[in-house]
Amino acid sequence: MISGTHTQLARGLLLALVTAFLSLVMAQSSLAELRQATEQDPGNVEAWIALGNGYFEVNDFENAKESFLEAISLNYVATDAHYGLGLSEYGRGDFQAALFAFNEVTRLAPERFDGHFNQAVTLARLRRSAEAAAAFEKAVAQAQPEATAEDIVSAYMGLAGQRKLSGDFRGAAGAYEGALTIEPGNDELVYLRAEALLLSGAGLEALPSLTGLQSRGYRVSEVSSLIADVYINEGQVDRALRSLERGLAAAEEDGNGAAQASILVKLGLLQRSLGREAEAASSFEQASQVDDRSWEAFYNLGVSYLESGQTRSALGALESADTINDASGEVKLALAHAYDQLAQNSDALNSASAALESLTDPALIIQARFILGRALYRQGDFGSAASELEQVVQVQPNNAQAQLWAGLAEYQLGNFRTSSLYYERAVQIDPSSLEARVNLGAAYLASERYRDAELVYQMLIQQNPGDTESFYNLGWSLISQDRRGAARDAWGAACDLGFGPACDALGEYF
Repeated sequence: MISGTHTQLARGLLLALVTAFLSLVMAQSSLAELRQATEQDPGNVEAWIALGNGYFEVNDFENAKESFLEAISLNYVATDAHYGLGLSEYGRGDFQAALFAFNEVTRLAPERFDGHFNQAVTLARLRRSAEAAAAFEKAVAQAQPEATAEDIVSAYMGLAGQRKLSGDFRGAAGAYEGALTIEPGNDELVYLRAEALLLSGAGLEALPSLTGLQSRGYRVSEVSSLIADVYINEGQVDRALRSLERGLAAAEEDGNGAAQASILVKLGLLQRSLGREAEAASSFEQASQVDDRSWEAFYNLGVSYLESGQTRSALGALESADTINDASGEVKLALAHAYDQLAQNSDALNSASAALESLTDPALIIQARFILGRALYRQGDFGSAASELEQVVQVQPNNAQAQLWAGLAEYQLGNFRTSSLYYERAVQIDPSSLEARVNLGAAYLASERYRDAELVYQMLIQQNPGDTESFYNLGWSLISQDRRGAARDAWGAACDLGFGPACDALGEYF
């Protein structure tokens, strides 16, 4: 039967084939003897099937295929030959050809469990989940008398997996229930059914079995976490906390550090969602102490430090998480945030770049791209910075900071009119941003929009009468419009406030 992982699939199929032809293989113990049988009687269908099975046993899928095709050419309705051909094509990696062969098995012998089962596995390999689920259902219906109890459970598991892939978690729970009728004492099946029920929104139905698993000490951290999720979904936070604390006590009693850490991380996440930041940080800290290989503990501890402004502490925790799990894009992104806040631009650039290589969540990708854009800007690579930041504002047009930094990059490239468009948008989104207004005025000046620059600097001076640079730049916007008297007054005000460049301008022009 085809089973679990792809590396096991072909070998799993072999088990069904050997069962079908076991007597032949035992009677003809070597490939040489099997070949000799076909040479002596080339019209013998069973001999060709036995030879194909022999080749398949030694993973010689090409010769196995040829042998089964020869058998089919002699007798097209020889379903064992079609079945063996399906196995061989699967072993060769030609899944479409394997599917055709198994389809023929189910057409010619619809009562064969193994035909439907392997048809289902091949459909699953081809990512045709709905059809695979239907085929697994047919396999279950045709289970008697051919299939063993283990075979039937495998079919139910395959059905559950395909239903989960299609988002039918209630249907998946039903498939696990079917498997439990065969193996009622299988705690793993009980757990998977409960998990599927929770995902289907029927978590309360799973509570009796979950509490039973918890009392038996089965997968303590995962079960406690599922129970907590059920209660959280029902708005029963105190019960959720109680479940996690009970699971934690059991894990401590067993001396299971990994389970303790997992529960503490879950507890910390719940505490964080309730606004109990200090308690959450304490839970994450404890998790990192009981299991120094838990990257989740260090990661969440680092995030808690970041959110509370303790960037240096966050950096240490996040670097530990990255050492343990350097494949996590989320960890790389959090590191990029920390480096960015500490103005370690080279590190921020490297971490953001690494995060982009593995992140799949669009929102997180945009965060990484924004940090990367700023790091590139700070290192003087304005062209690359502009490219990254443009992608950010396309996705998040209402992100005032992204608009501002995109404007800064374009300004450094000498694209003053383009930069002014970004600054204008930044001011529209966040009218209180002095930084955006100051840069907008500079862009207007650089692009010779002197009247617009004048209006911006007048607004800035109204907000802060002691803003010497705005007085100074106002003077430039006015002198550029040949309004010498007003320019002299603006520069005079800046000069009186002690701004040297304004005094120099007065001396030069007046």
